[in-house]
Amino acid sequence: MHPLFNGTLDGNKIRDAYDNFEAATPTKKPTDRYNPVGLSLFHSKSLYTRTALNLKEELKELEAFKFNFPEMKGYAIRGDYRSSLAVPLFDSVPVIVTAYGIGKGNVEMYRFRVLQNKEKEIVGWRKVVFFSPAFMHYRYNVDGSEQTEMAYLGEFKAPVGSSITIEVKNLLDPDTTYKIAAVWIKRAPSVIATFSTSTLKDFMEVYKYQWKHDFSKPNTSTYYGDIELQPVDSLLYIKHVFKKDENNLFLYLRDKVKSVGLVEYNLIKGRDSLGWQSNTFNPNAIWLQNLAPGNYKLLLRYAFQRQTVNEYVFTVKPAWYQTVWFKLIMALVSLLALLSVFLLIKNRRQHARIRRQQIQQQVTQAEIKSIKSQFNPHFVFNALTSIQGLVTKNDMEGAHKYLNDFSMLLRNSLNQSENEFISMSEEIELINNYLKLEQLRFGFNYDIEVDERIDKHATEMPVLLLQPVIENAVKHGISKLYKEGQLLIRYTATDDNILVVVEDNGGAFNANAKKGMGLKLTAERIDLLNDVLKTRQIRWEIKQQDHYTRVIFIFKNWLL
Repeated sequence: MHPLFNGTLDGNKIRDAYDNFEAATPTKKPTDRYNPVGLSLFHSKSLYTRTALNLKEELKELEAFKFNFPEMKGYAIRGDYRSSLAVPLFDSVPVIVTAYGIGKGNVEMYRFRVLQNKEKEIVGWRKVVFFSPAFMHYRYNVDGSEQTEMAYLGEFKAPVGSSITIEVKNLLDPDTTYKIAAVWIKRAPSVIATFSTSTLKDFMEVYKYQWKHDFSKPNTSTYYGDIELQPVDSLLYIKHVFKKDENNLFLYLRDKVKSVGLVEYNLIKGRDSLGWQSNTFNPNAIWLQNLAPGNYKLLLRYAFQRQTVNEYVFTVKPAWYQTVWFKLIMALVSLLALLSVFLLIKNRRQHARIRRQQIQQQVTQAEIKSIKSQFNPHFVFNALTSIQGLVTKNDMEGAHKYLNDFSMLLRNSLNQSENEFISMSEEIELINNYLKLEQLRFGFNYDIEVDERIDKHATEMPVLLLQPVIENAVKHGISKLYKEGQLLIRYTATDDNILVVVEDNGGAFNANAKKGMGLKLTAERIDLLNDVLKTRQIRWEIKQQDHYTRVIFIFKNWLL
């Protein structure tokens, strides 16, 4: 049982929370054999539809929900609503149904059931099991005593757009049926008039008119057809376009609600949305202040029926200096001015940057040439040392052949000394000439492999970049192994990169070797080349595994 009907009744609390649509049970003492049953339906009173501004609209809306109850004995009439109409409800709160004339002494005579949409039985015929002290007085039993209790049938609800019908029948008089119905109607706030600060007087006239002729009060018993009021229709007009100085709007709403917080709205302009918020201005109106020019959409809903939304679309026109064309022209002028200043500054900075880049490039080229010039003396020193070793061994034929090959290699190196890059085929020829010279001295084996996907004649490489690494592999690695020494130089294409591996079986890599002049110059040269090349980069690393030393060069984006 609902707490308000359980135990001692507090009429003021019930009246404050609910409207009561009850059966018009005669107040005189009955003479019938059976007690007359008066059905009462209590529902929340958040929304008042019967106001001076919407009586005609409400009548038209309710006519769509006629239930066509036949006039018969015990027929329940709902207050000042017409007998053929269901009680209109506009929220999702259940209704409470009670019945006068059914008490513990005669409960076996009656059964009740509940239908949804007049047909679907959601509560089958059953006996009343709950009772409460009487809420209304001056109702009498057959013996003339005043009724002191009433039957509590329960709480019931249906989805919006549906109805419920409560039927009560007398088992001893099957032709007597008592009915009462309620329908949940879709409802959202709707704008029936718009006012601005310049028409505030009209707003006050409408407001006073509606509250002076208030038919939502419980004691009002005026029927629709009896209402003859001075209309304010001339003041009820809706605008959708407002001038620039009409940006403070009062939007008058059709229905009256119990409190301002029951109306919620969301003002949308383009992609900007205020989000849903409660109306805090007035139960009958929404006040929108300081609206910027633009197109707006106002969404409206009741807090007790959020699934139903109305919308009102309007536009606030801009002043001439707020128009899009004016803003575009001013923006264009400002943009041209800024662009002129920007181009002037950019031009000066670009000249300065180009000058700095030219100087930096000259310095870098000079450093690269300086480092490259140190390769040849380093190589010449090693070659002469090898020739000296052959002479010392009295191997004059070998020394003569070595000297002949060395002179050819030196001549080719000098021819390429002015070039920073040479073709891969020329680079491999220089390396091959060098290794042949060293092979005469130490007798090791070597192999140079080139991936067939690489066009070695069209691909350029930094001249003599691998030379110090190869010399290091010979001098510190395989020279002491003689015929057991193995050296492999492999060029492989991987996507747009070239992978070059220099591998020897000369044992563990000497950590001090990288500090030597040759490898130190290689590292410095690679750093300088990376600064100059930008899009093409060179990475290198040294790895050791068992008795093998592997130096890996990665020429990134070298095949683009």
